[in-house]
Order: sequence, then structure tokens, then C-alpha cells
Amino acid sequence: MPKCSLKESVAHHLHLILTTSFGELLSDAGYGSSLWEEDFDNVSFRNKQKEHILRSISATINEYEKRIEKVKVEMNVLQEEVPDRNSDPRMKRKLDFQISGVIVATNEPIVYKDSFFVSPLAYN
Repeated sequence: MPKCSLKESVAHHLHLILTTSFGELLSDAGYGSSLWEEDFDNVSFRNKQKEHILRSISATINEYEKRIEKVKVEMNVLQEEVPDRNSDPRMKRKLDFQISGVIVATNEPIVYKDSFFVSPLAYN
């Protein structure tokens, strides 16, 4: 198997934390984040909802990713036009994440960026 650097390994794990919902990992229901439990149907994204997501992600990183410390999680909510094969482009809500911290073993800074499209379920 090809090897990856420590930074790449941490980045892969951070992606896994962001994309895992609570209860999805059968051996540990506390692994994941509340991101996927949130209702993104709201016309405006409430600060309370955003703070809940950021606290959840930070808590999981602090619990399960011991290779980094001084973790700071930021999230921006954007509206973005997304091409659609069957119709005109659609507006979708996009969540941009930036997670920064310091690698414990080397004292190097690390910045991980990721983004996801979230939108209400729609039926044609």
C-alpha cells in the first residue's frame, strides 16, 4: 500500500469526521458530527445552528484526532449555482470548512479545507 504523510493522514481523518454522522459507526456512536442531523431547509442559516455544528465538529476532533491540538473550526455558508443536466442551473447551499491546528509531533501548523453541498430533498 502506498504511504501518505502525517499531514495527509490527518486530513483524511478530518474528512472522515466531517462526513460521518453520529451513530453511523456501529462500534462507537459518538464518532462523527451533527452536521448531517441539521435541517438546511431554512431560508436563512441561523447562527445558533451554525454554532451547534462547529461545537460538535470541534468536540469530535478533540476526542478522536489526538495528533493535532489548538484546533479551530470555521464554517461559511454560501449559495452557489450548480449546473443541472436536465434543467437550468440550480442554487444550492454550500458549506465551506476550514480546520486549523498544530501537529503535536512536529509542532507544524496544519490547515484543512473541505466543502459540501447541502440542500433540501426535492422530488420532480
